[in-house]
Amino acid sequence: MDKRIYVAPARFSGPRGQGRREQGPLDGQRLVVKDMFAIKGECIGQGNPDLLASAPIERQTAPAVLALQQAGADYRARTTTDELAYSLNGTNAHFGTPENPRAPLRLPGGSSVGSAVAVARGEAEIGLGTDTGGSIRVPSSYCGLYGLRPTHGRISMTGLKPLAPRFDTVGWMTRDLETLTQVSEVLMPAATATRLPARIILLVPEGLAAGPYQRLLGPLSRRLESLGFQCERLMLSQAFMARASEAFRVLQGCEIRRTHQAWLSTPEQGPESRWPRLNPDIAARLKWCMTLSDTDEQAAEAKADTVRRWYRQQLAVSHQEGIEAPAESGSRASHAQAEATSEAVFVLPTTPGASPLLGASLEEMEAYRHRLMGLTALAGLNGAPQLSLPWLADSAARLPQESAPPPWGVSLLGLPGRDESLLALARMLEN
Repeated sequence: MDKRIYVAPARFSGPRGQGRREQGPLDGQRLVVKDMFAIKGECIGQGNPDLLASAPIERQTAPAVLALQQAGADYRARTTTDELAYSLNGTNAHFGTPENPRAPLRLPGGSSVGSAVAVARGEAEIGLGTDTGGSIRVPSSYCGLYGLRPTHGRISMTGLKPLAPRFDTVGWMTRDLETLTQVSEVLMPAATATRLPARIILLVPEGLAAGPYQRLLGPLSRRLESLGFQCERLMLSQAFMARASEAFRVLQGCEIRRTHQAWLSTPEQGPESRWPRLNPDIAARLKWCMTLSDTDEQAAEAKADTVRRWYRQQLAVSHQEGIEAPAESGSRASHAQAEATSEAVFVLPTTPGASPLLGASLEEMEAYRHRLMGLTALAGLNGAPQLSLPWLADSAARLPQESAPPPWGVSLLGLPGRDESLLALARMLEN
């Protein structure tokens, strides 16, 4: 058992739970769960051995995990995470960095790193994790997986250790879209018919080097237009992305400060300290959180408001006609009953490119983190769903010693509550 990937095997493996049906939509699907979820009979370590040693044995299983088990998923193991889920790198000083199966010279991405790597290695079909600032979307992009961050609040967070509750969500990763959709149907039963957008806005981040993403836009536009969608391109300025990144970073930091005040406010060392041993970069960010003031939060909220207004103005209903979703005969996720809408969906790169190389300095990674969060903050600040699709390989970043170009994800983003729309659109495009 690779300790870089797995914290512990399941204490009680297999599908189980009160209300379990004889057969379920996830029968035979192996499930791994991030070390942030409560599972009866196990302890939550949050990626840290000190926290694991002091953690109580859980008496109940988190509803999200139990729902998957009741649908037939075979729970196999608890997986590693960056400490406290407060990193997008996939590194852990205590347990080691799992090898990225698709790009061994590069970071696997975090914080849902163990679940991502287990799925990418073919050792599980479903990787359950959490996403606050990108912890599902980023490892999905780096490891060549499908990953969904659902609408904030759509799925119960009961039984999870929080990082920043205002932004925390449950999320999941798979190797194929069908399995991702099946998990979505279990965790997010649709209350209404799926609504497809009429418009697709292809976002082009300013400063993104010409390469695979730009080459995708032409064929993607033609494909979308052949399906009846109206397409347009829109530049995302560096100033706008920096504003979104800074707003999210500060608001997340203020939320972390409030959530973890009880131990963050103690001395870092000494008999009164409640601090666990932490990765230097995570410890530094936590100390920074404690320096944030109410004035900082108010300024960040004002920046976030401009991002939220822009997001809704771009995606909101226009006067254009909507289109109907076609039926998919024989599909588990038939959209024959889909309603038309004249809302829009964004397309954009999940990350700035392929995963950074192993061994990058803390300074390099911190600068990269700001660029990365300029993309991931859009969903976070808006409580919106984002679906990352493994559609690209970053040939421009490929090193001579790499056997293949490293993976790079493309995302669909929608308005809050439009999770099913993103899944339906992805199915149309892949079919």
